[in-house]
Amino acid sequence: MDFVKADDPRIGDMLAREGVVFIDRFFDAEKVAEIRRQLRRYIDDVLPTVPRAHHEYHPDGALRSMTDMHRYDPWFREFGTDPRLLDFFREAVPWDPELFYLEIFPKAPHTGPLLAHQELFATPMDPPQYLHLWVALDDVHDENAGFYFYRRSHRLGLAPHVYTKAGAGLPSVEESVLERLSPYRVQPDFPAGSAALFDGMTVHGSKANVTDRMRMALVIAVRGTATKVSDDQQIFTSIMARFFREEIGVQACDPNDRFFALGGDEAGAERVLKRIENDYHIVITAEDFRAHDTPHTLAMKLIDSKGWETVNS
Repeated sequence: MDFVKADDPRIGDMLAREGVVFIDRFFDAEKVAEIRRQLRRYIDDVLPTVPRAHHEYHPDGALRSMTDMHRYDPWFREFGTDPRLLDFFREAVPWDPELFYLEIFPKAPHTGPLLAHQELFATPMDPPQYLHLWVALDDVHDENAGFYFYRRSHRLGLAPHVYTKAGAGLPSVEESVLERLSPYRVQPDFPAGSAALFDGMTVHGSKANVTDRMRMALVIAVRGTATKVSDDQQIFTSIMARFFREEIGVQACDPNDRFFALGGDEAGAERVLKRIENDYHIVITAEDFRAHDTPHTLAMKLIDSKGWETVNS
């Protein structure tokens, strides 16, 4: 697949046909430099105030991702809602887009791959109107976490996903499906400022960064203004159920399962509460936990304590 200009009138047709479009110099060198300056400022000045739920780290302490940056910083809020940017999305799809989130993925030196997946598997919405614009902030090539796509995979609907040790707890498309899709796999080099526009159903992933340098990329995600995504109760109930599963060591946990009835003990409860404190800056006491010891009731306690009106705004 060739790279096209951001104003190419064929982008909408190409996106519908291929599920991904490669865009040459979406941002020029000056804009890339400005974004990088603002990122340094955000990391130094804003990130220390952001709940851990919106930034992740590798086990060695290297920054893994920063999400929902528009929530916490006026510059990134204005950047993500720039009418010119939204007009670009609007020209590419037959629905009205709005900003969903901004993310940064700094691929630290010698970090592993992000296995092939679909965004709509992790974040289902109805109707499935979901686009990512992934922008390289460094030159991206095979050695520094090359980014790959399976063309036309968006036509197949949601693929089976599995959880594997190699996936670091994240779901990835079953290997048998990827083998069948292998003729459609593409992995171009991305000069800094170039971009990939892709459908939320398109299978994609990134390779390991085997170099000694950080590789930076920006994601701007939009969804249709009429879409509905999981509400706060569903999102946080799912997160609390995952905490229960991981800290107790069970394979399944329903929204109304009680922690101690599942086999949890006081030490496990302390680990769950510590994760909530680390990720959301919320302290829930052991007494409160015993009164809210199911994923659903604990999620409601978290939402009430945080005071969020909505997670998806």
